[in-house]
Amino acid sequence: MKWVAVGVMLMLVAALVAPAMAAGEERYGYITVKDVTIRLENEDAVVTMNYTIDGGIAFLVFLLGKSDLKQKTLDILNFNDTRVQHLDLERIEVRVNNVSDNYGQGSYWFPTHRFGVVVPSLTIITPQDTRHYENISEFPDGFGYFSRP
Repeated sequence: MKWVAVGVMLMLVAALVAPAMAAGEERYGYITVKDVTIRLENEDAVVTMNYTIDGGIAFLVFLLGKSDLKQKTLDILNFNDTRVQHLDLERIEVRVNNVSDNYGQGSYWFPTHRFGVVVPSLTIITPQDTRHYENISEFPDGFGYFSRP
């Protein structure tokens, strides 16, 4: 029984201590990103990320809680001023305050943004347009958009 506990602890330490992020990949520690959707609403956004986690880790998350999963997913998204609205073993949804600059009269600027990994599929939705990008770790050029009247 003692060896089982030691084995579980070693797996936990390996999963939590070293979030190995390889350059050019969509993996961060035990999380593999599938896609990210950013829905811009005035200067705020709702960001949804779908992902998979390594099989053995799901059991540990179930046993020990979601705090490490939450931190890793927020590190991947790399936004400031977030509030988690939903988190499970396959998806996180966060509300990001002041992600865009407000230029007044309903015009906004979504600036450059860098993710913590390569995102295989990124969709950005504004009130006027939907933009899609593939295999992107940085959204290099910002863009402007208008709110609905």
